[in-house]
Amino acid sequence: MDGSTVTLLRREDMVVLDFTFSNISRSGTAGAVVLGPTTPGTAGTITAHFPPQSVLEQATLLAAATESTKRVRYSGESTVALRVLPGTTVPFTAEGLLSWAALQAGQAGTVLECVWGLFLGPATADLAWRHVTAPVTGSSGATGIWHTRIAPAATRPYEGGPVDLVGVASPRVGQPFAGSLSDAHRDQIHRASRLRSVTANGLVLSALGAHVDLAGDWDGPGITLYRHRSTGGRDIFVNVVERGFLLPFGFPVQVTTRTERRLDLGLVQAIRLTVLKPEISYEGVAALPNGGRAFPFVRVRIDRPTDTETAKGADVQTLGYWVNRADAPASELLFALSADDRLGHRVHFNAPLLFIRGDSAYGDLTAAVAACESKANTLTLNATGRLELAPGSGTTEEKSTLDIAELRVGAQRSQATPAQLKAAGRPAAHPRLVSVGARIPALDALAPPPAAGISAAAPGAVTGTVHQLKLYDAYVTGGLTASHQVYASILPKPADFRPPPASSGAVAALALPVSGLSAASGLVGGKLDTAATGKFDPSAYFSPPAGPGDLPTRLLGVIDLTKLVEPGAVGTGDGTGAPTIITVVDHAGGGSPTAVRTEMIWRPKIKVMTLGPLTTTRADSLDIRSVSVARYDGSPATAEVRGELRDFKLSFAKILSVGFRRIAFTGKPGTTPDLDVKIGDVGFDGDLRFLNKLREFLPSPANGPRVTADPKGVEVGYGLAVPTVSAGVFLLQNLALSITVRLPFDGAPVRTTFTVSSRAHPFLLTVSLLGGGGYFSLTVESGRVTVLEAQLEFGAAAALDLGVASGSVAITAGVYLKLKDGASLLEGFLRAVGALDVLGIISVSVEFYLSLKTIEVPKNPAIRNGPTRTDIVGTASVTIRVRVAFFSQSVSMSLERRFGGGGDPVYGDAFPTQSAWSERCAAFAALEDTP
Repeated sequence: MDGSTVTLLRREDMVVLDFTFSNISRSGTAGAVVLGPTTPGTAGTITAHFPPQSVLEQATLLAAATESTKRVRYSGESTVALRVLPGTTVPFTAEGLLSWAALQAGQAGTVLECVWGLFLGPATADLAWRHVTAPVTGSSGATGIWHTRIAPAATRPYEGGPVDLVGVASPRVGQPFAGSLSDAHRDQIHRASRLRSVTANGLVLSALGAHVDLAGDWDGPGITLYRHRSTGGRDIFVNVVERGFLLPFGFPVQVTTRTERRLDLGLVQAIRLTVLKPEISYEGVAALPNGGRAFPFVRVRIDRPTDTETAKGADVQTLGYWVNRADAPASELLFALSADDRLGHRVHFNAPLLFIRGDSAYGDLTAAVAACESKANTLTLNATGRLELAPGSGTTEEKSTLDIAELRVGAQRSQATPAQLKAAGRPAAHPRLVSVGARIPALDALAPPPAAGISAAAPGAVTGTVHQLKLYDAYVTGGLTASHQVYASILPKPADFRPPPASSGAVAALALPVSGLSAASGLVGGKLDTAATGKFDPSAYFSPPAGPGDLPTRLLGVIDLTKLVEPGAVGTGDGTGAPTIITVVDHAGGGSPTAVRTEMIWRPKIKVMTLGPLTTTRADSLDIRSVSVARYDGSPATAEVRGELRDFKLSFAKILSVGFRRIAFTGKPGTTPDLDVKIGDVGFDGDLRFLNKLREFLPSPANGPRVTADPKGVEVGYGLAVPTVSAGVFLLQNLALSITVRLPFDGAPVRTTFTVSSRAHPFLLTVSLLGGGGYFSLTVESGRVTVLEAQLEFGAAAALDLGVASGSVAITAGVYLKLKDGASLLEGFLRAVGALDVLGIISVSVEFYLSLKTIEVPKNPAIRNGPTRTDIVGTASVTIRVRVAFFSQSVSMSLERRFGGGGDPVYGDAFPTQSAWSERCAAFAALEDTP
């Protein structure tokens, strides 16, 4: 019989069985055929194969259940192995094959899929299968369906009892839709049953499916409770309770999956998540890697929800799944959390969490860590609160406290052993701070104020630009000492920090490409890796000026600081190396914070050298200090600034040399800024140095120096007045030389003005009958002539008086030139006047006037602010006046002529717009094709 299959079908009571045989042979004659072991002394096996005993039926979440059609899938067959002992025979009849009382129930070969995908078998051989062998018909004429019940061997016939079952084969995987159990549930039940068996309080097999009542209780760490009742292979009630953790934070939770059948909706399921420990601390045996520096929080708490209905989100292999909302199964459930750092600051944020089953929590969580890291890279968590990113050891100083607006939290593997983790009740993964979005008070406090100012409801300490920060790798692995106090880098590129010159004492304008943060010096410029080695290189630390008109990073708006400051060590936060720009939180009597104070200190070593117009004479000549305070009560922010530059000399355009003993700028709240300037030696320089010698021989002292200072800059003027010079017919009057230098602190170019006399007081020169005068003014900015103005007049006059008649004649001519910002103005004139008087009765005068000037006119008057051209305008006039006794008459004639300049018109002049060209084309007839 080995290898053969016998099918038993009995219509009356629906017996549907297949029998296979092992070490069984048939013997006897017709009508008395029996089955027995083929090999003497060795038991044979008869295996009964049952049709599918269970179905996988689609279960829908109770919160989203509908009356739609549900999907189902049948299980495979179930088998019951029966041992035929040596010396025992079985009649080869229907009743004989069903007479299992004389046979021994076998463990091996008994595989029951009475729950879809879960393969159970008896834990011991001390059991029996109870059933009838012949159809049973009641008094009503109805025949019962044949079925068999598993029971302990010691029970009486037709009595059931608890039977222990264990997993005998790996469960099915790849479940096509949600059912009462998931793949992970079956896997956990299978593995847990091998430690403590599942109890079958009732298990009946039939052609219509199994009737089961299963129960399992375990101590975890995964599944802890399992209840399963089904009838006819269809689930009626299933309850699974499992323990696990919520990553990345590691909250221990209990998930209860309850499935029950409703007449109107079929199988409905509710997944309830209960947080067993809403607050978790990251200290003890399962300590965070690297001393916890990758995650600056010491406690995290789930504020809500702590007991709620959920849905299963995306699976993470067989480890767990993302927790979704029950009312919106496709959306992640955001938990409200709060986290405390080592100084007691609290940050509130919302985050999705990953459920990891407890039986997998202490092993390889590589996939779960990768899922948390992937989520952190794609999801930004909105957050509020303050965080000490890099707390110092044994100190409560707030050197790295920032206002948090965003968080990105990933995960990392634990350094503890599985035994340690299990003893401590912690998973094999811990949270990791991937990055934070933070408002950096030092950047906001010293940045140019917004046009609308800072509102009282949102002081500068708690508002501003959000910057993405990542903990610096060298700090995470080695601490602040190893990274020379550098603890964070700014992503994705350095922040452009250009505070106004007033925030640095008006004597310097600083610009840092802020690439990171330091616990000692605050803002870190340039390459972060260089600062992390303790080195300070000004050329890399600061943003060099882009050109002559670019302000940062300059001293006095002129000198490139990156070339003037000595390189060296970063410093310890005292400002002697790199600038110290730090933020300190003020507290009310050690309690709640009241204000954020931003301090900037810089006392670098200056090279003793000549750089451009600047000559320095001592290394410690620059000192900048600034304190800005932004209060949480909404009152206006205040700032106190002091900047001082000592013992230096400025040479302007090689014309004027000014020595300064000190320039000190002081600004205090409630007072106007004060600029204290101490001038040393002042004199002409370059080609005008000879005037210093001339000054020694003048009878009166020179004018100046004149110093005018304000917060926007300092203006120094120096003048030399030449007294009247007379020699015979030669006379020179009102000759004065003057130089004025404007040194701005706002980045505007240095302006130098050189004048010879002035429009109001021109110089006068007379030689006999000839005379004239004029003035000259030249303004230069950054080596470029911006204004040139000059005027020169000359003429001659003569008169003759014969007593009875007198006459006079005068001729005057002049030229005026002005160039300003590329525009020019040129004017010239000639004026001739003659007069004759006879005895005072008759007088005649003739005046002739001729002028010539240039004007700018638009090329197209229809276009406002369009291109212009230069025209020359000439005017001539003649005026004749005659007086005889009491009669007088005057006659004037004038003529004006204009000459266009700029050359021939170009295409744009003729057709400035498309419409003009279209009108031109429309004036011609259209072309026609010719044969």
